Amino acid sequence: MFNSNETFSGNAVQFSQQLITLYTKNLGKEMYIFIAAAAFTTMFSTTITTLDASPRAMSKTFELLTSNYYKNAYWFWIGFLTLGTIAILMFFMSEMGVLIKIATILSFLTAPFFAIINFILISGKHTPKEWRPSFKLKLLSWFGIMFLIGFSIWYLFSL
Repeated sequence: MFNSNETFSGNAVQFSQQLITLYTKNLGKEMYIFIAAAAFTTMFSTTITTLDASPRAMSKTFELLTSNYYKNAYWFWIGFLTLGTIAILMFFMSEMGVLIKIATILSFLTAPFFAIINFILISGKHTPKEWRPSFKLKLLSWFGIMFLIGFSIWYLFSL
């Protein structure tokens, strides 16, 4: 998309068609079916994975934070995620470009947070000692976290 001199539509269907066309121009018309299939399967599998994994993670997180087990926590979080997703899509349906920008910005800015939380979890009391990372892997993790923080800061200043 960068330097393509293309003005992208805010409409979701037109935007996806423009994206597929952009790849087709670069890879050849005979690749259209593969590009379209890849785009569809990527979005579909991401949706299914997120719809399943996020409620499971949130249920377990809530359980660990409150030290209580909630029988229907998974269903609460799947409902919450579904309603939130529908609300976001309804709000941004006509502005797909804005939605993608927001998603990109949030991805860059939340990556360091999730890396730190993941590092704390894998190094903490909830992970058995034999599964915790070695010193070298912890050092590599800290370099990765610093990179993510630095990249996020750079990204903010480049907007």
